[in-house]
Amino acid sequence: MSLLLTMHHEKKNYLLYLHIAPLLCWAFDVLTTLYAINYLGVAGEMNPLGWPLGAWGALMFYVPAILFTYLLLSKIKNRYSSWIAALITIISLGLGAMNLLAGLHNIGIASLYL
Repeated sequence: MSLLLTMHHEKKNYLLYLHIAPLLCWAFDVLTTLYAINYLGVAGEMNPLGWPLGAWGALMFYVPAILFTYLLLSKIKNRYSSWIAALITIISLGLGAMNLLAGLHNIGIASLYL
């Protein structure tokens, strides 16, 4: 339990580095959705905001999550800041996994029509 409370500066940076993976998954999802919808015309966006506004919804979570994680790890020094930063990172990784699955689904749809 005290592992996250006594993290060294290098280990805290790993929580920030882990935010790169969800951003890459989001970019992969956006690119494959762009290809499947705009170029092939074989897919649709299930998000109520539609395409391309639905793509910005995830980015509106990831950017504040990265900034808040940075603030928690470097500027706010209290007992629970590392725990909250780890929780935000886990949620970001979960959303990134959903973006990865959506991108793989788009590839599957696109490969049926090629």
